[in-house]
Amino acid sequence: MNDRPRNGQARGPSPGLCDACVHVQRVTSARGSTFFLCRLSFTDPRFPRYPPIPVLSCPGFVRTEPGAGE
Repeated sequence: MNDRPRNGQARGPSPGLCDACVHVQRVTSARGSTFFLCRLSFTDPRFPRYPPIPVLSCPGFVRTEPGAGE
């Protein structure tokens, strides 16, 4: 079966906590893949640059405020 949504955009697995974290930066490749970059990795070696998805627990998680980034 075709797992792509009808609007034509591929949807991968849920990123878990990264989806609502202030430290995440979404990086889209030239081929359209989306990766979740943890900006905490720049200053703290405990955090992987691109964590395995889904992230279910993280000591650096800080929830994004509603309406931020709009």
